[in-house]
Amino acid sequence: MFDLVELRRQLQRLVAGVDAAVIDPAVAETLVREFATIEHVAAAGKALAARRVAESGLWRRSGDRTEAEWLARTTGDSVGSARAVLETAAVIDELPAVSVALRRGTLSAPQAAAIASAAAADPSAESRLLVMAERTPLTKLRNECDRVRAAATPDLAERHRRVHEARYWRRWTDRDGARCGQYRMTPERAAVLEAAAEPFVEAAFRQARDEGRAETSEAYAADGLVAMASAVRAGDVTPPTKPGWPRGEMIAVVNLESLHRGSVDAGLGETCEIAGVGPVPVDVARELFGESLLKIVIRDGVDIRTVVHAGRHPNAAQRTAIFVRDGGACVRPTCRRPMAEIDHTDDYRWTKHTTLDELAGLCRHDHRLKTLEGHRYRHGRRGWEWHLPDGTTEYQRPPPDG
Repeated sequence: MFDLVELRRQLQRLVAGVDAAVIDPAVAETLVREFATIEHVAAAGKALAARRVAESGLWRRSGDRTEAEWLARTTGDSVGSARAVLETAAVIDELPAVSVALRRGTLSAPQAAAIASAAAADPSAESRLLVMAERTPLTKLRNECDRVRAAATPDLAERHRRVHEARYWRRWTDRDGARCGQYRMTPERAAVLEAAAEPFVEAAFRQARDEGRAETSEAYAADGLVAMASAVRAGDVTPPTKPGWPRGEMIAVVNLESLHRGSVDAGLGETCEIAGVGPVPVDVARELFGESLLKIVIRDGVDIRTVVHAGRHPNAAQRTAIFVRDGGACVRPTCRRPMAEIDHTDDYRWTKHTTLDELAGLCRHDHRLKTLEGHRYRHGRRGWEWHLPDGTTEYQRPPPDG
C-alpha cells in the first residue's frame, strides 16, 4: 500500500514537471502511449479494489444507495461508468485472457467492459475480440460485441422486450453549463430518429462547407438535430437535402430462411438487423415492411454483386448494398465515423465502369485524405487496408505474423 502511495507521488511529481510546449513531438507521442498504459493499469487496479468494497458492503457506511453511486462519488465519474466498472470486475476472474490484458494495461476499461459482456455470453469469442481491440476503434469493437451477444442469445424477442422496457432519454447540464443528453432504445426505434435527422445533418455539413468552415462530424450532427427540431416546431418537416445514397431511410437485412421461419438461426450464419444500427427480431422486421422509409435486403435475393453499369456514380441498388456491406460506417479500420461518401477504389477515369467490389464508403475526413493527402486503401486478404503516406498500414484484421 505504501509503495502504491509513493508511486502515485512520483507520478504526480513527474507530470508536474512536464512542459508540453518544449517536448519533442516524437517524445510526446511516446509519452501518450506510456501514460495510456499507466491509465489502463490504474483502471484495472481500481476495478479490482472497487469489487472488494462492493462485495464487503463497506460502501453502505457512506449512505449511498448503491455500489455504483458510491464508486461514482468516490472517483468523480458518472454512475453509468461506475456501474460498467463493477460489472466488468465481477466477471473478470472468469475471463483469464481479458484479466491478463487489463492488468498489463494493454486493454482499456471500456474495451474490457465491452469484451467481458460479450465473452460472458459466448466465451469462445474472447480471444478474437481481444485481437480486434488491438486495431479497432472502441465503437466498432462495441458493435462486434453487440453482435456476439445477440448471436449467443437464443431468444432475441425476449432480449428486444427487455431493451424496450429499459428505454430512456436522459438529459442533464454538465459542469461547463452545456446541455447534454443520452438515449437508449430498441434498434428500430433509434433508426427512426437517426434516419429522420440525417438529411438535416447533411445540410449542416454542406452549409459549413459553403461557408468555408471545417468542424467535426459530431458538430454537424448537433446542428442537424437542432435544425430538425426547429423545422418540426415551424411545421415544415420537408428534408432539406435529397439523399444521394441511403440517407434518411432504414435498411433491414434479413435472410430469406429467417423470414420464412420467423426466427434467426445464428448457427447457420443467419441475421436480421437494421444496417448500421443493430439486430432486431424477425417479427419486428415484418412489422416494418409497411414503413415508407424502410428498405428490405433479403440475402437470398438478387446477387447484387453482379450489378455493373457504365455511369460514374453507383446506382440505387449498389448504394444500398454498400451501406449494408460496410454497416453504414467508414471502411478505414481505425475510423468510427459514419459513411458520408461513396468512393471508387480504382479510378473511374481508367475503369469506365462502377461495380460493387470497386466501391467503398468513407467519412468526409478520410475521403479528403485519400483525395488530397496521398492516403490509399484497398481490400485485401486481411480485409480493408489503409496505407498512410509514411508507409504504415492499418488493417481491418491483424496481418499475419512475420
